[in-house]
Parts: sequence; C-alpha cells; structure tokens
Amino acid sequence: MLLTLGAARSAGLLHDAIVMHRPDDDAVRSLAIDYRCYPVETRGSQGQLSDSLRAGIEMIRGREAGQAPTALLICLGDQPLIRPDVIRALIETWAHGGIAAVRPSYRETPGEPGHPLLLDRSVWPLASEMRGEQGFAPVLLRRGINIRTISVGGSNPDVDTPEDLEALEQQASPAPL
Repeated sequence: MLLTLGAARSAGLLHDAIVMHRPDDDAVRSLAIDYRCYPVETRGSQGQLSDSLRAGIEMIRGREAGQAPTALLICLGDQPLIRPDVIRALIETWAHGGIAAVRPSYRETPGEPGHPLLLDRSVWPLASEMRGEQGFAPVLLRRGINIRTISVGGSNPDVDTPEDLEALEQQASPAPL
C-alpha cells in the first residue's frame, strides 16, 4: 500500500483520493491519513473487491455537482510496482477523449490484466453489476465497452502474501559479489 500511494503521489494524484480498507485495518487507515487521503471502510460483509469498488464509487458519485472528478483511477494496494509514468500514460490516453476505460499491458506479463484501471465517469453506474472478486472488466466486456490497453514496460505483480513480498524484494536486491 505504501508504494502504491507513493506512486500516486509522484504522479500528482493524491488530492481528493480515497483509500478503501477493512473495518479493522487501522494500519491502512492511518497510512491513508498520513498521505492525506480519505480512508473509507468497506461495507461488504465478505470484503470482496467488488464491495470495495462499489463503496468507493458511491462515495465519489455522492459528492456535490461540480466536485466529482470526470474519471477515476483504480489502484490496487497489493501491487507495489505501480509507476507514476504508467499513471500519466493512462491519463494522457484517456484525455484524448472517447475512451471509457484504459489500462496498461505490461510487456513482461502479457495476457494478464494490467493495473491501474482508469474509468471515465460515464461507466461508473455499472459498478452495481460487479460481483465477488471481479472488478469492472467483466462488466464492461458484457456491455460491449472496450477497455483500451497501452503497452508499457516491466510488470506490476500482485503481492498477496509475505512470501510474495519476500520474492519481490529478492528480485530487487543486487546479486552478491
């Protein structure tokens, strides 16, 4: 989460950002506050991805007219290799208009859905159709809404366990002489 927030800050995106967290996750809540984000507890009883996404989008949509953004960037806290240049490329692609959703395709992990995902405001109402651990992609695909992908270097692996984090740290460490 720390590295994800750091990348978002470096890309100039933490003004008005929200961080979804489990009700008992004081560490994430404190981290969000430290980064001047709005911590929001998930309300779904099972803590699934779709619950968090719906709650966050409801919060954003509930803002007064003129205060809600025209797009949102969904960053997953378990993907610490998110990079500011990728975030900026997504925004630039979306800004050219006519794009409902855009995500990266990482060259080192072709075929895997890349994150973060940038969503135009026009598709936010579809959040109600999300279920379980699946996010927006299946809903958009069922509706025939194209997700534009942009090719970027590197990868952005999930870090779901302490072992995943240890493996990532070992990859980043220089080899002993």
